[in-house]
Amino acid sequence: MSHDVSMRSVGWRWVAVAVAVVVAWAAVVAATGGGNDQRLRRADDLASLIEAERSEAQRLLGVLDELRLRSESLREDLRTVPVAADLDRARLEAGIVAVTGPGLEVTLDDSSLPSSPTGNVNDLVIHSQDVQGVVNALWRAGAEALAINDERVISTSAVLCVGNTLLLNGTVHSPPYRMSAVGADRRRFESVPAVAAFRRDADVFGLGYSVVEREVMEIPAFRGRLQPRWTVPIEL
Repeated sequence: MSHDVSMRSVGWRWVAVAVAVVVAWAAVVAATGGGNDQRLRRADDLASLIEAERSEAQRLLGVLDELRLRSESLREDLRTVPVAADLDRARLEAGIVAVTGPGLEVTLDDSSLPSSPTGNVNDLVIHSQDVQGVVNALWRAGAEALAINDERVISTSAVLCVGNTLLLNGTVHSPPYRMSAVGADRRRFESVPAVAAFRRDADVFGLGYSVVEREVMEIPAFRGRLQPRWTVPIEL
């Protein structure tokens, strides 16, 4: 009797071990399969999101193209009404259109002298006030559009000195500084007292200074972002 009980105990232990192995294997398969399914679901969700965003981007591009076409159409329509001239003048004054025509090209450059006659090295370089003085003189001489080293100067532009360079509309410029002005008259320009004073300084300190009349020059449009603080409505 004891022998049979012992054999059955051993048999049941083997059965229990086998059952445990099967359960563990099933658990592993279930866990692995669930993980794969979860990853697949996540991949499907991401793909769907990407496709949805791509479709939305395409739709917005279509809306942008449509608005551009409508804007151009409205602009052409406005040319048939009296306000067209006012609109063109406003665009010109804002500096957002390129301008072509005759004018002056004034170039300023640092001196090539090894030392200043006064002993002050600052006398040998072009400063922001020199450039600003020439710009103001060009406006007084009738300039309709103006650029410094091909950077358009508008009503909100400021010529700032940063070390031995100039900062204009967020762009950095080094000498020589070439100022192009469509519509500027040479006689009126050279009659400005500040210009005569600079010419004397140029002779004394060897500063680069030249004025050239151009039959045709192009002033590029302003490329930055306009930030007007106020506007005045026009009646249609």
